[in-house]
Amino acid sequence: MTEQTQWRQLHGRLSRRELLQASGRAGVGAAGLALVGCGDNEEDGPRAVSQAVTQQQAVPEQQQEQQAVARQPREPERQQDATQRRQQASQQAAEQQAQRSEQQEAGVTEGQESSQTLQVLTTHIPRGGNLRFSTPAHSHDFFDPHRAVFGTTQYWMGFYLNNMIRWRNKEQAIMEADICSLPETPDDETYLFRVDQGARFWDQYPTEGGRLVTSDDIRVNFQRQIDGRDATGAQDGSFLQQSSYAKTTSMETPDDNTFIARTDGPDATWLGVPLGPFGWITSPEAIAEFGDRWRDEPTNIELSSGTGMTIPRSYDPDIGLELERNPGYWKMGTDGLPLPYFDSVTFANLVDPTAIETAYRTREINIGQFPLTSLQVQAISSDFPDHQTGQVPYGFTIVTGLFNFNRDWDGWDGLGNPYLDRRFCQAMHLAVDRYQMIDTVYLGSAKVSGQEDTPWFNTYWSIPEEELVETPGYRPDREADIKEARALLAASGYDQDRPIELIGFDLWEQSYQGIFETEMRMYRDALDIEVRFDIQPTLVVLQRWIDGSFPGAGPQWTSPPADLDPTASYNDRFIPGGSWNNLFYDYEPMAELVRAMRVTVDQEQRRQMAHEAQRIMFGTHPDHGLAGISPTPGVMNGITPSIWWPFVHRGEDTLQFAHASHRMDDTWIDVSHPDYPA
Repeated sequence: MTEQTQWRQLHGRLSRRELLQASGRAGVGAAGLALVGCGDNEEDGPRAVSQAVTQQQAVPEQQQEQQAVARQPREPERQQDATQRRQQASQQAAEQQAQRSEQQEAGVTEGQESSQTLQVLTTHIPRGGNLRFSTPAHSHDFFDPHRAVFGTTQYWMGFYLNNMIRWRNKEQAIMEADICSLPETPDDETYLFRVDQGARFWDQYPTEGGRLVTSDDIRVNFQRQIDGRDATGAQDGSFLQQSSYAKTTSMETPDDNTFIARTDGPDATWLGVPLGPFGWITSPEAIAEFGDRWRDEPTNIELSSGTGMTIPRSYDPDIGLELERNPGYWKMGTDGLPLPYFDSVTFANLVDPTAIETAYRTREINIGQFPLTSLQVQAISSDFPDHQTGQVPYGFTIVTGLFNFNRDWDGWDGLGNPYLDRRFCQAMHLAVDRYQMIDTVYLGSAKVSGQEDTPWFNTYWSIPEEELVETPGYRPDREADIKEARALLAASGYDQDRPIELIGFDLWEQSYQGIFETEMRMYRDALDIEVRFDIQPTLVVLQRWIDGSFPGAGPQWTSPPADLDPTASYNDRFIPGGSWNNLFYDYEPMAELVRAMRVTVDQEQRRQMAHEAQRIMFGTHPDHGLAGISPTPGVMNGITPSIWWPFVHRGEDTLQFAHASHRMDDTWIDVSHPDYPA
C-alpha cells in the first residue's frame, strides 16, 4: 500500500493538508473537512471563529445598561435595537464585500495543529476534583448512543462514550485516533480501521471484567443503525442516522483488530459517519440487553454501556447528572497514568441565567456557559479578573419554523395542511424579524444564519453574507419583508380568520420568559393573523416530528450541524426517505443536486453546488422560485461565552461550536488552589 493510497498517521492526528495530499482521492477521504472561513483568506482559517466572535461584541453602552436591567426591552427600544442591527448588518456586508479576496482552493488549506492547553502543563498533573457544569437536564431524549438527538444529551455522552475516530478540532479540520487508528483508504470505496488503541468496555454489567473492544463490536454498532429496527424487528423511526449508515454497503472483520467498511462508489460524505455524534460505540451485550429499554426508559442512565473516561451514576431531570471517573480508562495522560485527571463530573439542572450566574459566583459550578449572556460574563469578569473566558458561536441554530410538508397530515384543525402551499410557508418565514430576535434572545450577541446546516460562522460553505442580507427574510428592510409576506399570504388563499396553531419547546420559554408572546406579536403585526402556541416537553415535540403530525413551530433551536460540510446533512434531510426528512421535503431538482454532491470528490465543486442548493431553499434561485424552499429556514446563531474558575485548566479544543465535550479528557483541576471549594 503506497503513501498515495492511504492516510498517513502522524502522532495519531492528521492536518487538512496532510490528509488531502496523502489521500488517493483528495476529497472523498476528507468528508466533512470544511475549515471555518477557509475560502476567504489566510486569516479566515482556524482563527476565523474567534475573530468573528470578537466583531460582534460591540454592544452600545446604553443598550448594555438597559439589557442588564431587563432581558426583554420595551417595544420602542426593541424596535430601535433591531433597526440598529439591520444597519450594522448592511455595513458589515458591505465591508466584507470590499475585503473579500479571491477564494483559495479549500482542499489544500493547511489545518494547523490544535492549540495547546491554555495553561502550561507540567509532566506531573494533579489528580482529583469535581468538574461542575450547569445543564438544562429536562432537555433530554434517550440515553441511547444511536437514538439521542438532543444536543444536551449528546454533550453528556461525550464524557462517557468513545467514537472509532474523533474530531480533535472540528473547526480546524483535525482528526485523531479514538477507539481506532485513523483509517487507511486503499481505494475509492474502502476504509480500513485498526482497532489497536487498547479500548475497553467498562468493568460493570453487562461487560464485567472490562473486555477489549473488537472489530465485531464495531460491526454490530454499524449494523444496528443500518437496520434501524427495534428488538422486535419493527422499523423504528428514532434511528435518525439510518440513511448515513446505510451508505456502508458491506463490512468485513478479518480479525479482532481490523474493521473494513466499503461503499458503493466514491462517497464524499462517508467519513462523517464515524466522526459524528451518533458514532459512539456501545457494547453488543448492552444492545441485546437494553436496546428497546433505552427508548422506553429514557431517564434510566444506569443502562448505559461504554468505553469512556467517566461512568454515569445517576440522572434526575430535576437535579441533573453525576458521572464518576472510569478507573479502568485506557487512555493515558502526559504523566503516563490513565485519564481523566478529575474524579467526577456534575451537571446541575439550571436553566435560568441569573441562577446560573449565582451558582458560578458561589462555586456551585466551576464552568459557566450557555445560557449565560455576554453581559453576565463581563460582570463576573469585572469582579473576578483572574478568571479566564472564551467564546464561540452557539452551534444550535434558531430556525424560523419547521414547516410540515406531509400531504397526509390534515392540519392542526382538520382543515387541511396549509404548508403545502409554499407561499404560506414563505409568508410565515418573512414574518419573523430576525434582527429583533437577535436583540430579544441573545441581547445583540448573534448574527443571522441562512440555514441550520450552514450557519453564519461557516463562511466557506454558506452563501456570502452580502448576498444573504439581500435575501427576503434576511434583508435589513423590514417593511419590504412585511409587504411581501402579506402579499404571499393573500395569494395562498389562507383564511385569516383561521388561527394558526404551532408547537413549542417548554425549555424555549423557560430560557427566555415571554418569548412566545414576542413571537405571537411578531406574526400578528406582520400578517394580521392570530398565532397560538402549544407548549410541550421536548420528548412530545420530538415524537410529533418523528410521526409526521408536527404542526409547525415558531422560531426555536434545532440541532447543531454535525459537520461543517453540509453534503451529508443535505443527503439525510432533503432526499425522500432520508432518515432526517421527517418534514417530508420532496423536490426532485434538489434531490438530484444533493445526490451529485455526494459523489463529487472535488470540494470546490461541492461548495458551488451547496450555494446553488441554498438559493433553491431560500426561494431565490431564478429557475425554481418557491417550489424548493426549505422547511427549516434559519434565523440566527448566537455567540456563547464561557468563564471558568482559575483552578480549572482546560484546552482551547474544548471551546468549539458543538460536540466538543470529549475534548475535556485532559482537563485538570488544581485541588490545592485556594479557590477550590473544600
